[in-house]
Amino acid sequence: MVKPAILSRFRRALGAMVTVLAVGAGACASGTGSAPEPAMGPPVVTLAPGRLSADAEARAAGLLAGARSAFDAGRFDDARTAAATVVEELPASRVSVDALLLLARAEAAAGEVDAATTHAERLARVLPPDDDRQTAAATVRARALSEAGRPAEAVRVLLALPPALVPQGGVADDLVRSVAEELDRESLGTILQEAPLGNPLAVPVMLAYAGRVRLAGDVESARRLAQAAVDAGARGDDEAVARAILENRALPGEAPGRIAAILPLGGSPAFRAFAQGVREGIEAAVAESPLGESVTVDFLDDQGNPAAVAGLVAGAVGRGTVGFLGPLQDEGVRVAAEARTGVAPIVSPTAYELPPDGTGVYSLASVDPGAPLALADWASEVGLDQVVVLHPSSGPSAEEARIFIDRLQELGGSVLRILTYAPGATFFREQMQAVQGLRPDALVLPIPPEDVQAIASQAAFYALDTLGVQLMGTAAWGDPGVRSAVSTRYTDGVVTATPRSAGGGPGYDRFVAAYEERFQRTLTDPAAAAAGWDAASLLLRVLESGARSPQAVAAALEEVDDFAGATGTLSVDGGRIVRRHDVLCVQNAGLVELPPGARPWPVFRPYPPNEETGIVPEGPGRPAGFTCVPQGDGPIR
Repeated sequence: MVKPAILSRFRRALGAMVTVLAVGAGACASGTGSAPEPAMGPPVVTLAPGRLSADAEARAAGLLAGARSAFDAGRFDDARTAAATVVEELPASRVSVDALLLLARAEAAAGEVDAATTHAERLARVLPPDDDRQTAAATVRARALSEAGRPAEAVRVLLALPPALVPQGGVADDLVRSVAEELDRESLGTILQEAPLGNPLAVPVMLAYAGRVRLAGDVESARRLAQAAVDAGARGDDEAVARAILENRALPGEAPGRIAAILPLGGSPAFRAFAQGVREGIEAAVAESPLGESVTVDFLDDQGNPAAVAGLVAGAVGRGTVGFLGPLQDEGVRVAAEARTGVAPIVSPTAYELPPDGTGVYSLASVDPGAPLALADWASEVGLDQVVVLHPSSGPSAEEARIFIDRLQELGGSVLRILTYAPGATFFREQMQAVQGLRPDALVLPIPPEDVQAIASQAAFYALDTLGVQLMGTAAWGDPGVRSAVSTRYTDGVVTATPRSAGGGPGYDRFVAAYEERFQRTLTDPAAAAAGWDAASLLLRVLESGARSPQAVAAALEEVDDFAGATGTLSVDGGRIVRRHDVLCVQNAGLVELPPGARPWPVFRPYPPNEETGIVPEGPGRPAGFTCVPQGDGPIR
């Protein structure tokens, strides 16, 4: 029994065949009479009604021939002038439609995007729906829209073409594939939902969408989409891409291009040592990637001098670089962003402050909203609704505080007071006394690692824990170095948001194994190499998805979701690199998982016996802080 869908396709194909036979028969029956207009066959389409004299028709044909010669020679102004003369002065000529098509092409070639789009849209309205020139008009219009920064509209124009007018392997096929690379996952999904059925140009769009879905970590959905593309008729390169997605391999195609790593390889000794560690992490990531040696990485030395960065970036762009790793310094990243002539993304392993208007500029060390967001969500969940926030008056910690405050208030919590201190301060009496007076549910401490010792010890001195004030902090409190350096007397019971899998888990283990395989030595100081590994891995993951141009790499980078890296589980969201964070509790210099909905338990020290009677007063005793583990040692990790 023939399936209904197959029967439907067969009927459509049969109908197209009958139409072709009918047109052919009409053409044969028209004969070779001398009448100026054939009695049978499709009428000539013109831009205006009427009939011109033989001399006017000859003039129009001559102008069009001259316009075509000028266009082929690259003299686009001359081509526009000649074609526009036909369109404006001789619109009833038999070649006026072809002149309008050439005028649209010439305007596009000259960079006049709006004019090209207007002419192409007019052409599409004039031509019959089944005219072969509809494909050329749509291609011109789509290219102009793409160059105007409207790629989604460009793809929709091409997908609206009747399937019979789309030749496989033609200009429209190549164009829709390249334009689809510029679109994000959501845009591609929306276009496919709205696209007419049956257009073969939908296949490369489906595969671009499948690549974005795979990049976001949903391998099974990507495979289903790839199989749908095969079922829809993927052939040649498209079929090879679909098979790679089905088998979860790196995509085939041209060489992935070049990456430039800008590092202070020849700077001060301290810079050189750290930069060498970053370089080794990058090299390990490339060696471990399925792309392997097909990726070219140019290591460029800025010698720790931001002024040298602009020239390095300009040279790299000229060599076809599709993405940058580094620079390491804030100022160097700013210079690099300004020196770019395109949209090749910049991923710095270490910069703290990023340029405020730096589109496509990322850092593994800039403000990570994951920690304050996770902490605010947890506080709201367990009922810590009234808090005081203490943070430095400037720097990344101040931004973390703002993110926490906005999220907690969005969830219905209250911030009783925001306290600040000058960076580098060591005494916090006024701030601690303010907390004593307010008696909040929690004191939230988005602070840098170097401030934890002073603030934690003074919070204990002013007995905030015995007053029932829960201490909460961002990632610095979970840092292994901080936990080992600060007395457990000050940190037990503190709740912190810590990057998932940082320093452990499959992503970190994969990094260590690849590093030691590459360099044949034990990794003893992973910090710099881990930063280089993660920065490189983000760009490599995008290249593995098939992105090749700077525009495609920039668009695809925003789709990375839940990548298991060495420094945590990484995503790119809203122009930032975000780590997935777990909310954990510090106990005995380790990290403890709290049960869902639970918060640290109060610790009570027994009351001393009455000096006169020797009787111990009833009750749980006096408060003595918090503990993460009510019984036993708990799952410390």
